[in-house]
Amino acid sequence: MTRTHSVLARLAGFAVGSLDLPEDVADAGRRTLLNALALAVGAARHPAVEAACEVVSRLTRRPEASIPGRSLRVEAEWAAFVTGIAVHAEDYDDTHLATVVHPGAPVVPAALAVGEVYGSSGRELLEAVVVGVEVACRMGLGLGPGHFDRGWHLTGSTGRYGAAAAAARLAGLDTATLVRVWARSAAETAGIQAAFGTMTKPYHPGKAAYDGILAVRDALDGRCPAPLTAEQEATMFHALGPDPEPPRVTSELGEQWETTLNTFKPYACGIVSHPVIDAAVEVRTRVTDGPTRITVTVNPIVLDVMGVEEPANGLESKFSVYHCAAIGLLDGMGGPAQFSDERVNSPDATALRRIVEVVTDPSLARDAARLAVDLEDGRRIEVGVDHARGSVERPMTDEDLAFKAHASMQPVIGDAARHLIDMAYSIEACEVRDIMRLAIHGVAR
Repeated sequence: MTRTHSVLARLAGFAVGSLDLPEDVADAGRRTLLNALALAVGAARHPAVEAACEVVSRLTRRPEASIPGRSLRVEAEWAAFVTGIAVHAEDYDDTHLATVVHPGAPVVPAALAVGEVYGSSGRELLEAVVVGVEVACRMGLGLGPGHFDRGWHLTGSTGRYGAAAAAARLAGLDTATLVRVWARSAAETAGIQAAFGTMTKPYHPGKAAYDGILAVRDALDGRCPAPLTAEQEATMFHALGPDPEPPRVTSELGEQWETTLNTFKPYACGIVSHPVIDAAVEVRTRVTDGPTRITVTVNPIVLDVMGVEEPANGLESKFSVYHCAAIGLLDGMGGPAQFSDERVNSPDATALRRIVEVVTDPSLARDAARLAVDLEDGRRIEVGVDHARGSVERPMTDEDLAFKAHASMQPVIGDAARHLIDMAYSIEACEVRDIMRLAIHGVAR
């Protein structure tokens, strides 16, 4: 394999080349943009975002890009850094289930920040978001399931390729330069699952967005590493996982769109526990006596990601299938409030978690679950969920997504939330700077 026919070169040609987006792909891009932007606005005062802004405000040198929901203006890379943290802070963002990449968190912040600097059109922003999401997800496919199994957080490890692609497209880089940018992305690969349940987890997409923009900025200034040779590229794939499949990165590129398989969360926690919440919500309407035991059957990946039995705080509860089953039964929902410090330490949630037993079944899909509740009167109620709400098979409607977006943004920007939703769904008629002005509307300057 020669360098010119490398996987990264082919992918880069796609990322910065001409695009004719099918309508379903464009629609998926609009939904990804809306979901990420809404979550960024909604998390504008999240403790992780507050901490990031405190640091960034001391490091910034020029005000060139905005942070949704805040008045602070900073360099594009710092704006993307904070926004990426905000998008991922509540674990409420989009998910490409085949890879468990959350592509919107690194890609949308990078595209918004660079688009604001360059005065990009809404159409250019949409294309950059789609390209970035496609790149991040395809890199995840190419690295293979072993990359995840080794403990990598793909939103950080592959998200930086997507963020760089979005930034490169908006900045006008050519194929050869983007390949060189990605050589830097390979060297900076970062993000491990050990950070789950801490503020370091949303730091991963924030840093991926930052690194992507900074690499593109340096490339524009003539500072760029040499591209990976074909041999180095192959070594990179094998270094990051035991079973890489590089051909999957470019298989049916431009024909089969992974972007259309990106999904949106109805619950603010790890996505593989969503079918458990669905099942618990359904069982809840049929429980009249106190449960004595709750048995949850799930794919083994659920315990790998969501195995915290006794979460001490809200962040840890987002990775506890035990807590997910409990709040589904108790509250009938799984929004940010269900994963707060207060809720996780409440007596009823604590008591119910302790009677949850988790059984794994490799034959179950990642978005499937079975739940059985044994009651004091001797009855057993069983429910099976084949596909979680919000999955590709049971997607959130545009109305569902708009409701979620409004609920996230309205406490921060008030009535501007509805206008921002309308703009996202008609993004081609807008300008990035108009979007960002609206995203900070009502914030004290």
